[in-house]
Amino acid sequence: MRILYIANSRLPTEKAHGLQIVKTVEAFIEEEAYVKLIIPRRNNPIQSTISDYYNIVRIPDIVYVKNYFGFLERYFHHPYFIVQRFSFTLAALFLGLLSREDIVYSREITLCFLLALFGKKVVFEDHEPKKKMRRLYFLFIKVIGKKVIVPPMLGDLYAKNNVDKESYIIAPNGVDVKEIKNISGLENDKIPQTEKIVMYVGHFYRWKGVYTLIDAAPSINARIMLVGGNDADRMDVEEYIRSKGVTNASILPFLPHREVLRLMKTADVLVLPNTADEERSAKYTTPIKLFEYMASGRPIVSSDIPSVSHFLKDGENAILAVPDDHVDFAEKISLLLKDPEKSKIIAERAMTDALNYTWTARAKKILSFVQY
Repeated sequence: MRILYIANSRLPTEKAHGLQIVKTVEAFIEEEAYVKLIIPRRNNPIQSTISDYYNIVRIPDIVYVKNYFGFLERYFHHPYFIVQRFSFTLAALFLGLLSREDIVYSREITLCFLLALFGKKVVFEDHEPKKKMRRLYFLFIKVIGKKVIVPPMLGDLYAKNNVDKESYIIAPNGVDVKEIKNISGLENDKIPQTEKIVMYVGHFYRWKGVYTLIDAAPSINARIMLVGGNDADRMDVEEYIRSKGVTNASILPFLPHREVLRLMKTADVLVLPNTADEERSAKYTTPIKLFEYMASGRPIVSSDIPSVSHFLKDGENAILAVPDDHVDFAEKISLLLKDPEKSKIIAERAMTDALNYTWTARAKKILSFVQY
C-alpha cells in the first residue's frame, strides 16, 4: 500500500503529536507500506534530524511545503499561525489531489473533508472532537470515508451521532516496547541518587494535573521530578512551587525522547495526574506517556478518569487516585513507596499489558482497515 501522510507539524518537535506521527509512519513502513510524508518547512529550535531525535531507522520520503510567511512568526505569532495553517492546507490540498498514492492519511480534518469532496480516498485520524461547531464537525466526519479514532470514548460520541460503524475503527496510541526494554536508567547529576523519585513527564498545562502533584509533594517522602513543559509553563510552575514553599519538587526541561525514556526508568513511581474538570482530559486523552509508563517497568499512580481507566485497572496494573485530590494522590504514591512488593507486582502486570499497545500492532490494524 502507498500512503500519503499529511501533517501540518514542525518536526522534530518536543510535543507528543510529533512522536505519534513519526512512530505511526515508522510502523506503517515496517509493515511494508510505502509512505510519503508532507510537512511544512518551519523554523525549528531543535537542530537534530527526525531520525536522530526520535531514534528511528525507517524514514519516509519527506516533501517539505515552503513556508512563505515564516518572517511573521517572530513578530505576529497568532496571525502567523492562522496564515500558515491556511497556506499549508491549500498546498497540501493541491499535492493530495495530484497524488498517486492509494490513500491520503492525516490528522487535519478540514483537509480530509476537502479531499473527500474531490473523491480522494481519505483516512482521518481523530484525536478528540471539536469543542465548538459540533454539527459541522460531524458533517465533515460523515463525508470523510474512513476514520481512525484514537480515544476509545470518542467511539461512543460517534455512535450517538449516527456515524456509520463500518467507517471507523478505534486504535489508541502505542509504545515501542523493544526500545524501552533495551535502554537502561539514566545516571544524571540532576537526578538525586539518595532519594526516592516520583516522576511526571509531559506538558505542564493545568489540565495535565501537575499542580495537583505539586500540592501533594509536601506529604510525600520523595523527590518530585517534573520533566517537560514549555518555557512559559515551566516559569509558571516554578513560581507556583515557590509560592507554596515546596522544597522537594524539581523541574527538568524537555529532552530528546530516548533520554526521557531513560529518565522514566530511574523513577520509583510514575504519575499521571490528569484533571477530571476538562472534557478532553476526562474523556479524550490517550497520552503516549501512559503506554510508555506501562512499558517502563515502573509502578504507576494515575487519576481515575474514564480516558485512562480504559487502560489502567486499580490494584492490577496501576493505583488509581481521585482526580484533582492532592491528598489522595499523596496517600496512593506513599503507599507504593512503602510497599516494594506491591509496586513490583503492578509494574510487571503493566509491562505485560503494554504488549497489547505496540505501534506495530496498531499499524497492522489500521492498514487492514483502510483498504478501500
